[in-house]
Amino acid sequence: MEIPEHVLNAALAGLLHDVGKLEQRARDKPWEPAPGIDREGQPVHATWTTHFIQDHVPASYRPAAYAGAYHHNPERSPAADIHLSELVAVADKLSAGERADLPDDKHHPPRQMVTLFDQVVLDQVGKQGDWHYLPLKPLSLNSSALFPGAALPARADLNPYAALVEELGSAAIQDFSDPSDYLENLLAAMQRLTWCVPSAYYHSLPDVSLYDHSRMTAALAACMADMQPAFISQLLGALRRDFENKPAGQDQALLETPVALLVGGDFSGIQDFIYTLSSKGAAKMLRGRSLYLQLLNEAVLRFILSELGLPYANVIYSGGGHFFLLAPVSAADRLAEIQRTVSQKLMRCHGASLYLALGYCAVPANGFKIDSFRRSWDRMHRNMAEAKQRRYLEFGEELYARIFEAPEWGGNPNDVCDVCGEDRFKTQKWDQDHDVEICPLCRSFAETLGGPLPGAAFIALSFGAPAEPRQEVPPGALDVLAEYGMQVQFLKDAHETVALPRPVVWALSDPKDGRWPQAGQKPAVKWLHYAVNQVPPVTFDELQEKVIGGLKRLGVLRMDVDNLGDIFKIGLIGKDSLARLSTLSLQMSLYFEGWVKEICERDEYKGLIYAVYAGGDDLFLIGPWDRMPALAQTIRNEFAEYTGGHPAIHLSGGLAFIDGKYPVYQAAADAADALEEAKGSGGKNAFAFLGAPWKWEQFASLSTKQARLLKLVSASGVDPENLGGPQALLQLLRQLAGQSAAQEKKSKGRPVWGPWVWRGAYQLTRMAERYQRSKPELAAELLAIRDELALDNYQTIQQWGAAARWAQLFLR
Repeated sequence: MEIPEHVLNAALAGLLHDVGKLEQRARDKPWEPAPGIDREGQPVHATWTTHFIQDHVPASYRPAAYAGAYHHNPERSPAADIHLSELVAVADKLSAGERADLPDDKHHPPRQMVTLFDQVVLDQVGKQGDWHYLPLKPLSLNSSALFPGAALPARADLNPYAALVEELGSAAIQDFSDPSDYLENLLAAMQRLTWCVPSAYYHSLPDVSLYDHSRMTAALAACMADMQPAFISQLLGALRRDFENKPAGQDQALLETPVALLVGGDFSGIQDFIYTLSSKGAAKMLRGRSLYLQLLNEAVLRFILSELGLPYANVIYSGGGHFFLLAPVSAADRLAEIQRTVSQKLMRCHGASLYLALGYCAVPANGFKIDSFRRSWDRMHRNMAEAKQRRYLEFGEELYARIFEAPEWGGNPNDVCDVCGEDRFKTQKWDQDHDVEICPLCRSFAETLGGPLPGAAFIALSFGAPAEPRQEVPPGALDVLAEYGMQVQFLKDAHETVALPRPVVWALSDPKDGRWPQAGQKPAVKWLHYAVNQVPPVTFDELQEKVIGGLKRLGVLRMDVDNLGDIFKIGLIGKDSLARLSTLSLQMSLYFEGWVKEICERDEYKGLIYAVYAGGDDLFLIGPWDRMPALAQTIRNEFAEYTGGHPAIHLSGGLAFIDGKYPVYQAAADAADALEEAKGSGGKNAFAFLGAPWKWEQFASLSTKQARLLKLVSASGVDPENLGGPQALLQLLRQLAGQSAAQEKKSKGRPVWGPWVWRGAYQLTRMAERYQRSKPELAAELLAIRDELALDNYQTIQQWGAAARWAQLFLR
């Protein structure tokens, strides 16, 4: 359905209500009102909001935008109806989740935003040292823009703010024929430009971005747009009195009135859908299946927004097979019907393998206050989990027929797909691999999605009326997406033309020279939507041949953030609010969707890493095994830098070794087991490698030892400058480690002394003596290893044993 005009006006007014803060801070005298604007009892930044609207917002959208500018003082709003100003005033207070700023009676210079990671406290462990500030730069995959650092000097150059204002103005002035497209393009521009700008800083720590505060204000205004003006006016009065600690008798009832629904959607079956593949043809379609799920998540989300008549500003977060949004209280009557429709479409195309569970809860006005919102967040998650446990309840009496009736296609054992194992669709020989019988859906994952993805710089999407199912043929990936109203086009660079109506363009990386594809004479909505889209143009068999020397195997790497649920659930206790959760979600996903992409495209990894998935808070990467340990260590180290070295926010990872012909589902399970092994080592924050979990600091030491051993031991074609030592050294270290581990197991992990200590000292000494004259440098290094082991009482012998095993694999 079309988004009602009054809903769009409410969202636009909410989105721009504080935009003047950006321009105010670009001024040498930020305490002075905008020139030519009557202050009329308004805060100074509100005059700059009016100034920005006059200069940059097309005339057709100005009336709604002006109303938002008067949210601090709706009584003075120049609009004929002050209802919209009051609506934004209410939404602004709810979005902040805290008392509004005190009157601006002091003049402060502009300041930067503190990364929200600094606010997280887990198990009484929080930030250490100084605050970490985000640079005042547009969003980009550059460490100088993305990574926090020290604050700018108090009177630093204000040009960063001025540049942000200019670029946002250029986006705001673009006129779209459709108001919802104008709103979304402005929303996307604010993400790029105000993600790093604090929404407020005069009387509170600036840890919430102007982007997140503004978009949540827009979402709440859209949710309450249908409420009676009299109720909004009364609620505004109650919120003001609550702020002043002067509640009236009727205020409690007003503040306990539901004003929005918090809605969550979670796809079940994603892991099996992506990874339950044979090895045949897997490399050519694995990334396509992963991309398909991302597009399906977006298509279903957009379908739900359309059915509810809501703008994209109402999305809190989307990614990783789940999404969260805000909806009007009245949407509760529609969600059951929407759940049923989505389930019907998924059942028809995917059987019971994929399911979307919707859960929601009503949030009262006082439920958005600090330290209250998390209760609604938890309740929504519980309702969503319950929906997952009661799958297909929405089908009612039709459940048996839909689950157990003969499918529209399938049943022929000769039509079993060699890739996914399904027999529902008629298979045929695949012209890319004549040994493979493939179904139409798998073929579309490989060719329609996975094929163009590696070379794509942009993906254009269009959202319209859902297409009718194609009854005469089994569906391909694009057919399924079309049933939710989505069309897809891949573009290699900005010179190509978008051929879709009313397109939304995703830039998978930073556009070169700031250029975006054009959609003829009409503007397109432009989002930065980072994606790790590396897919080497080879089979897994061929990829494992890229190993430099040694064992020809692939490494399967899985990593994720430890205790993520607790970070969101209790990490911000006392500070949690809707805007903070939104900000935290964005900061987390930017690392995995964006910075991991930058790491994988560095020279040492480019063209070697198969990115199955990276987003949200986790990743799944495949590549030549010898590159993967260093890749894991880099991802971990730079995540620590990205979070400001927060001691309670960290990653764990696991690496499994596979042959190129190994089934993908088993490789995924092996890597998942390794990841769980890392998390099982007390305190997590570890990496499972070669059958053992290592704390990251231990693994860094292990890596150094492996490099030393490779330098010591001779091997043809590996390092012409090595010292030419005997490979017997590696076996000796492994034996010593094995003896120590066996004894420690008997002593339940307590450090013990045993024959490995004097045997190690004796044999390393004898080995050094043999090379004293012929290779004195080698002899000195052997004695150095002996002395290091003795100095720490052989407490690092397990590291030396693992390093020796690692070196042996490299030298095989």
